[in-house]
Amino acid sequence: MNTIEPKYKRQRYLLSFIRQLEDGISTTDLQKLVFLSSQYEGLDYYKFIPYLYGSYSFQLAEDLEILQRDGHVQIGDQGISATGKYSKVKAFQIPIERRKKLLTKAYREFPYYTIHSEILSQLFYGEELEKFYEQRIRYHNSEQVLFTMGYEGKCIEDFFNIMLQNNVRVLCDVRKNPLSRKFMFSKSSLEHICSKLNIAYVHIPELGIDSKKRTSLETADDYKSLFSDYEKTLHGLTKYFEQIYTLLQTNVRITLMCFEQDPLMCHRNIIKNYLVQTYKIKSDDI
Repeated sequence: MNTIEPKYKRQRYLLSFIRQLEDGISTTDLQKLVFLSSQYEGLDYYKFIPYLYGSYSFQLAEDLEILQRDGHVQIGDQGISATGKYSKVKAFQIPIERRKKLLTKAYREFPYYTIHSEILSQLFYGEELEKFYEQRIRYHNSEQVLFTMGYEGKCIEDFFNIMLQNNVRVLCDVRKNPLSRKFMFSKSSLEHICSKLNIAYVHIPELGIDSKKRTSLETADDYKSLFSDYEKTLHGLTKYFEQIYTLLQTNVRITLMCFEQDPLMCHRNIIKNYLVQTYKIKSDDI
């Protein structure tokens, strides 16, 4: 048992939430209960994406492991329980449903989060099931577009929600080094999530810029010089641009991904402009 409260506010919130629940709650139920409570109360400690069993937060799952590691909760065959002595003060609006009833409640109230569910047909049938399938069609835009996006300022759930809502089929990582201190934005994590959401992950490090060239960027002139030097290398990168164009032709909606939020401050904008001018394609920054 750990008597020191967790470091982050969201982890303290999660621990208080678990303390309010009966012992033995499942991890799936916890995800849905926090999701619904967050929606009802307008809380944003955790963001969620449409995943295999509906709404899911990777950050919540990570924090739960941290709470277990630090001795705040126990997770076993009987489910999740808080450790130690504490006062169970009812501070959150928590649904009373559990298991299948909880899933159906979450699905019915927030159908967007069902678009990648693997268990829809186990919960619904007939006309109601068809309505959920119609929900998926809303996010099946088939117009060919080359998107670009940066993950600066975004959590992993917001990042993937943007892709899902734009029906992005390929995430094309143009970082030289696909590692990140930001939670879940390194290559292995992105590949894992993409595989569960039927999104292809492609890394093209040859289109990236060496990190040593970015260490002293401070002014607009620094960036201008960096991008000017990068543009001089484009003639030697033709086969990689052809690779991206082939991905676009095959998959219709793909995105170039790097770090910077502002595309004008990122080399992905140069890549996009080259492709637009060369192949006369539609593009959008999301």
